[in-house]
Amino acid sequence: SGGTALEGNEGIDQMAELLRGNSHPEFVTIMTSESGNPLEYKGLEGFREALSDWTSPYKSFRLEIDEAIPLDAKIVFLARQVATTKHDGVEIETPSASVWWLDDGAIRQASFYLDQRAGLVAAGLDPDRGRE
Repeated sequence: SGGTALEGNEGIDQMAELLRGNSHPEFVTIMTSESGNPLEYKGLEGFREALSDWTSPYKSFRLEIDEAIPLDAKIVFLARQVATTKHDGVEIETPSASVWWLDDGAIRQASFYLDQRAGLVAAGLDPDRGRE
């Protein structure tokens, strides 16, 4: 695939480090599961907590970024979550998306979607784009 892969806690640290110098004072992280009930976490610590909670059911977790789509005041990342469950050691792969909203050059909100189509819709993009 040739994209960027973020591995487990190290990947969370890499993203948090990027946010440290580039986040808005009112930065929030939104986690949206397939049930559609979003959870909101405030600040950098909230970002770490959100992703730690998200990855907690897995023995290993990797986020493979397939595409970054820069838009006016946001960036959309299309990714695959590849994880191995703690209980049965089963590897699962889930297409997902994250949308990073910018405010005056600072990252104001990072939203993560287990449903890639929901992420595209949230960013104002056609969820069927690129599919013939």
